[in-house]
Amino acid sequence: MTQDQVVLAFWHEYNLAAAIASWRLRRHQHHVSFSTRTFRGVVMSTMLAALDSGSVQLPPEGERSEAARLSLELARIGRDGASPVVSPDGPAGPYRRAKPGALIVAREAGVPLQPWAVAVRPPWRLAGRWDRHVVPLPFSVLRVEQAEPIRVGRREPLRPLLARLQAALDDVAARADLRMG
Repeated sequence: MTQDQVVLAFWHEYNLAAAIASWRLRRHQHHVSFSTRTFRGVVMSTMLAALDSGSVQLPPEGERSEAARLSLELARIGRDGASPVVSPDGPAGPYRRAKPGALIVAREAGVPLQPWAVAVRPPWRLAGRWDRHVVPLPFSVLRVEQAEPIRVGRREPLRPLLARLQAALDDVAARADLRMG
């Protein structure tokens, strides 16, 4: 498991499990993530603060033009030494379809992008949510898998890397599920 400063990237469904896993496996790194202004976002931000992590509040739905500015803010926080955390299919989907935000943060922060997946046993998913969110119950077993880091050059076009990120996240999620058995 990498202990270096990276941009952690994982599917939105793993947010809760990955927060716990990163706290357990990467305690020396300060992680900072996006969070919504919804009730769930406030709960997640409070939990992140308790785990010595931080969050950057996303604008309300409909004001997403602010999202590019916030990606640059998260990248600045990364340049200052934190490990940014981005869910490439968040905050509202579509399910497991990567968008370029994580690549923008990695490129602008100048740190590698680290694809992650966190399988949970027993698996418990929230029904009716777009992301099929995984909830680790007390005494659950977590298994973290990571792919090879993706390095984003300063002026590198993101479209080819987006397909690579999609494939890496799909592969690492499949490996985590398979190895959890």
